[in-house]
Amino acid sequence: MENHVLVSKECLAEYKDGEIGYFIAPEIACGFPSPATDSLEVRLSITDFFTSNPTATFFGRAVGTSLEGIGISDGDILVIDRSLRPMSNDIIVMTYDGGFTAKKVFQNGKQVFLISENPNYPPLEVTDPDNLVVWGVVSKVIKDPRSGIKNRYGHIRKVI
Repeated sequence: MENHVLVSKECLAEYKDGEIGYFIAPEIACGFPSPATDSLEVRLSITDFFTSNPTATFFGRAVGTSLEGIGISDGDILVIDRSLRPMSNDIIVMTYDGGFTAKKVFQNGKQVFLISENPNYPPLEVTDPDNLVVWGVVSKVIKDPRSGIKNRYGHIRKVI
């Protein structure tokens, strides 16, 4: 299984709720903009936007390609909520057999599988449930639109 590196709570401790704030337009048209929203601004609380339970939420950076079939790419930031109860087809962050990773969990009756969503990595049946420790459920994924400068083969794309 591929590893996923987490951002420690200590690294995030310097950013207290209310210290990070951005002014944003309430809607950003991806077609033709509406002239009615020219002068509107709202305050965006990063905590409110990304978390439903801030005290149970932490962030991690995805490393590897095992979840790219569902749109989670190497370098994406995972928002992980420890208060959510994992359900079948959720992406969970966990340790299994000592490795820290994120996978899609699928339950079929009493069988539990960890799915990679990449054909290069076969599903893994959880044969020892006592060895599976769920850290939380991925509730959101934060993507960097510039992270795709390299194509999937590692070559730099021509930037115009």
